[in-house]
Amino acid sequence: MVRVTIVGGAGRVGRAIVEELGAQGKHEIHLWTRRDPSEHQIPGVKTLQVTDYSHENLVNMLRGTHTVLAFFNPMSDPGSNNQIALIDAAVAAGVTRLAPSEWAGKVRSGIQMYDMKEPVLDHLENLNKDKKVIEWGLFQPGLLMDYLAHPCPPSKNFDTFPLLFDLENARAVFVEDGTSPVVFTSSADVAKVVARAIDYPDAWTFDGGIVGQRTSYKEIVETAERITGQKFTIYSLRPEDLEKGEFKSPWIPAYAPDLSAEIMRDVVVPFISGWALGISKGVGDVKPVWNERFPDIDYETVEDMLRGAWGRIQAQRKSG
Repeated sequence: MVRVTIVGGAGRVGRAIVEELGAQGKHEIHLWTRRDPSEHQIPGVKTLQVTDYSHENLVNMLRGTHTVLAFFNPMSDPGSNNQIALIDAAVAAGVTRLAPSEWAGKVRSGIQMYDMKEPVLDHLENLNKDKKVIEWGLFQPGLLMDYLAHPCPPSKNFDTFPLLFDLENARAVFVEDGTSPVVFTSSADVAKVVARAIDYPDAWTFDGGIVGQRTSYKEIVETAERITGQKFTIYSLRPEDLEKGEFKSPWIPAYAPDLSAEIMRDVVVPFISGWALGISKGVGDVKPVWNERFPDIDYETVEDMLRGAWGRIQAQRKSG
């Protein structure tokens, strides 16, 4: 048994990982949150409120930790200052392993929205340049399949929005013809992999792809049309427009209703444009690195996810 400290993993894929590790009961699990710990009571998990990111405090809190899993919202950690502080404290506290806050597609892909991740990777590489002081590796599931189930994901703790695909309203956004390959992996399957990786005897690596299903948005729409019996409306975008930050679609997927025009222009459009462009450039087409390490894990398919979501959407409609 070792101590695993999960920093900021109270929602989405982080929450799935925390719940899986807590349910297995094999390790001592600490969850750090900035909020009241009573909001995140999870069986088998000790929840701690951490707001002081001074070096001394972080080192003291990390002593005795074997593995750190980081989940930082880049909007609330500009420049990755808190994450870099965590990494430095982990080294000072003698932490063995660390997974930085990645949990998506390929890094160093030339996509502007991923530039914010560069300082963390550079810092980790520089730390180990002369001598290995901490083992680190990535978990890259491509896009999280739970988003395809919006607005009825499998878990109430996974806050979704229509990431270029809207099952409920039968519409989707393609870049060109929508055939660019992209990997989708459910948060539950990511959690299974990470739980196994805690006990993995070999070193974690920079390449850490997890492949639930390799598909395309065109194939996803075809599957959804077969399940729902509805014809989807498709909005096609050009890469050259996205390169300029222009999202030329009458439907702009947003992560919350009733956002102001300023937020849509300054935050949502750049974010969605970045994802669309990244998908067209293969950012989400990760390799099955962790699949090959744990070949006995079965993965949820896109069809499984869509059928479950469509059933919940219909039940919600019937209940009014």
